[in-house]
Amino acid sequence: MWHKFDTNLTQVVQADELTANFGTPDCRQFRRHVFSVLSPIAGDLALRYAKISEQHNYEQANHELEKIHDSLCINDLNLCADGDALFDAAKKSAKKCTNARERAKTIEDAYQACARIAQHYRIKPPEWKAEKPEPALNRMCCPIWWHRKIQVLRLRTIETISRNIELVTRYRSVYASDYAVNIKRKQKKKNRQYLESTFISNEVGEQFSLQELSDRSVSNPAIRRAELMVRVKGFEMVANHLGHVGEFYTLTTPSRMHASLHNGKTNPKYDGTTPLQAHEYLTHLWALIRAELHRREIRPYGFRVVEPHHDGTPHWHFLFFMPEEHCKTVREVMQYYALLDNGSEPGALKHRFRAEAIDPQKGSAVGYIAKYIAKNIDGHALEQDLYGNDAQTAAERITAWANIWGIRQFQQIGGPSVTVWRQLRKLNHTDDKELESIRKFATASDWAAFMLVMGGPTLPVRQHPIKPLYDHSRTLNPETGEIISVQHNRYKDEAAKRVAGVVFNGKNFDVRMHFWMVLTGNSEDVTSRGEARAAPASCHAAAVNLGPVSITVPDTIHHEKSAYENKIIH
Repeated sequence: MWHKFDTNLTQVVQADELTANFGTPDCRQFRRHVFSVLSPIAGDLALRYAKISEQHNYEQANHELEKIHDSLCINDLNLCADGDALFDAAKKSAKKCTNARERAKTIEDAYQACARIAQHYRIKPPEWKAEKPEPALNRMCCPIWWHRKIQVLRLRTIETISRNIELVTRYRSVYASDYAVNIKRKQKKKNRQYLESTFISNEVGEQFSLQELSDRSVSNPAIRRAELMVRVKGFEMVANHLGHVGEFYTLTTPSRMHASLHNGKTNPKYDGTTPLQAHEYLTHLWALIRAELHRREIRPYGFRVVEPHHDGTPHWHFLFFMPEEHCKTVREVMQYYALLDNGSEPGALKHRFRAEAIDPQKGSAVGYIAKYIAKNIDGHALEQDLYGNDAQTAAERITAWANIWGIRQFQQIGGPSVTVWRQLRKLNHTDDKELESIRKFATASDWAAFMLVMGGPTLPVRQHPIKPLYDHSRTLNPETGEIISVQHNRYKDEAAKRVAGVVFNGKNFDVRMHFWMVLTGNSEDVTSRGEARAAPASCHAAAVNLGPVSITVPDTIHHEKSAYENKIIH
C-alpha cells in the first residue's frame, strides 16, 4: 500500500532492492532517481516495475515509470511533495503571476501571462470576463487559490495513476487508494481541530465553536443520513397515497470506462476514462433519459445514489415512484439509452441497466435504499460491504472517493425544494396562517405532508408556492451598529447571494436573526458579560455559511491565515 514503509528513505532503499535484478546500471540509476522524487509511493512503483518486467520486459517497465514520473512532476512542481512544500509551491506560483501582472502593459496581457503560468502547471485558469477581468487576475495572484487547485490536481492525478496500475481494486485498495484516503483522513482531523478551536459569537453574546455548529448541521453524517431517510419515507408515503408503485434501477458505464476487471486485473478495454468523466457520462445519459420521459409526460420521482465499483468507476442507483402504467415505458427508455454506447458488447444487456420492481410484501422502498444510503455515508447498522470490507471503513473510503472527484452522492429527483424545507425549519412562528401551517409540517419532519402542500411530487419547481430567498451576506459594524451588505468577495468579484429565508405570496421571510463574528482569540477572550471581542471597525467582513447559522468572518482573518490554516481550510 502507499503507506507501506516507515519513512521516505526506507521506501527508496527497499524500492531499489525490489528492482535490483532488472535492467542495466543506467536503468537502476534512472529508477533510483524516480523513487527518490516520488518517495511516498516508491514501494508500490517498485512492485509494479518488477511485475511489468517479469510479465513483459524492463524496457516497458521503464517507459511506464517514466510516464508516471512525468505525470507527477510538472516542471518544478512535485505532486508527491509534502503539504508544506505544496503550499510553498502555491506561494511561488502566485508570486510569478503577481510579477507577470505588474510587468504587463494591459490587463488583457496580464491575464494571458498568468493563464500561461496556470496552464504550465496543468491548472485551468479562471474564465476571462472582458467587462470585469480583475477577479480572474486576483485569483491567479492568490496563494490560497493556487493551493486549492494543486491539492485537487495532486489527488486526482495520483488516483488516476493508482487505477491505471491496479492499485485501486477489491484486492488492493477498494474504491480509492490508501494514499488518498490517508490524506483525506489527516485533512479531516486538521479540519476538526480548527473547528473545535475557532469560536464565534453574536451581538447578544451567545458563543459556539464552529464544531458545535457543524455537528448540528447536515455536515454531521448521522443527521445527513437521518434527513435522507425522512425524505425517502415521505416519498414512499405519498406514493402509497397516490397509488403509485416503486421501482429500483441500476445504471452502469460501458466496460471501456472500467480500469480493472472483477478479478483485479487490468481491463484490456480500458480507455483511460477517469471516475469524474464516467460520472459526467452517466449525467449526460440521465439528461437524455429525463428529456425523453418528459416528452412522454412521464415524471418519476425519488432518489439517485452514486457509488463506486471496486476500481472507483461510478454507477448509479435510482429509487423511483410512478403510476404502474408508466413502469414499462420507463424501463424501455432507460435501457435504450444505457445501450447506446457499444451496447452489443458481451454483458452489456445484463449489466448496463438493471430493473427491479419493489414488492411491498417483501419489504418497503425505504428498506431497498437504506443500505445504500448508510453504505455511502457512515456504514450505520451494516457489517460489511459487497466485497467483505468493514462497513465503516468502506464508508470512509467511499466518502473520500466522492470528495476527490467532486461527485455528488445523493440527489433528490422530483418533489419540493430541500432548501425551502430547511429554511422553514429555521423560521420562527409567522403571522401568515397559510405559511405557518406549511412551516409546521417542515419543523415536524413530515416530508410527505410538506410535499403535498407544496403541490405534489411531480410539480415543477418554478410552480412551487414557496421559493428560496437569496440575499447578500450581511455584517454588523460593532462600533456604529450599521448593517453592511457584503457585495464583493476577496477577489473583488460580485459575492454570490446566499440562502437567507423563503419567499411566499410575494413577501420575504428572512431567517437570519443574529450577526455572527469569529472571535479574534479563543473562548477565554469572551468577557464575563458574554460580549465577544469584535473585529475593528476598519475591517471589512465576509459571511460564511456553516450549518444552521450565518457566520461573519473578518477579511483580515481570510488574508492573514497562517500556513497551517491555509492548508486545512479549502
